[in-house]
Amino acid sequence: MIVAVGTKNPAKIEGIRRAFTRYYPEPELRTVDTATFVRPQPLGLEQIAESAVIRARHALSKAGGDFGVGVEAGIFTMSGSYFDHQQAAIVDRLGRASLGHSSGFMLPAAPVERILREGKELEHYAVELTGIKEIGDKGGLIHYLTNGQVSRADLTEQCVVTALAPWLHREVYRT
Repeated sequence: MIVAVGTKNPAKIEGIRRAFTRYYPEPELRTVDTATFVRPQPLGLEQIAESAVIRARHALSKAGGDFGVGVEAGIFTMSGSYFDHQQAAIVDRLGRASLGHSSGFMLPAAPVERILREGKELEHYAVELTGIKEIGDKGGLIHYLTNGQVSRADLTEQCVVTALAPWLHREVYRT
């Protein structure tokens, strides 16, 4: 199994590796930098999903393989609160795609509204809050907010596993 991965982020790569290893023995992951093809800070579930699909398609076109995988984190609102969560897209060589979601977590409103006004990414706030440079490549903000109990790799694994469901049960999804 060859998986083209649309990121160079170590935490995302680890989560993708863990997800595919659950179902496929020793998957080969080929990473492709896709950062310049997507929005720096996706807002809303549609933008997050769109960015994940773009990453997956670009990775597959550049690296080849059985599947292309894109994972995108972003901010969405619900009931007046801000949330962060990740979505995964998995595409095959025929262009078919599936999506999956991770657990979401609530973000503090004031800093999110500030970064949105300033046009910055959530990573900027996360570094300010934690003092950890490149926190998104490590455990992520979720690791800090859960006192080390959930990591960005865990959230990536979740969304990739749920995106794999249609490929694991093609007869149900007719993929």
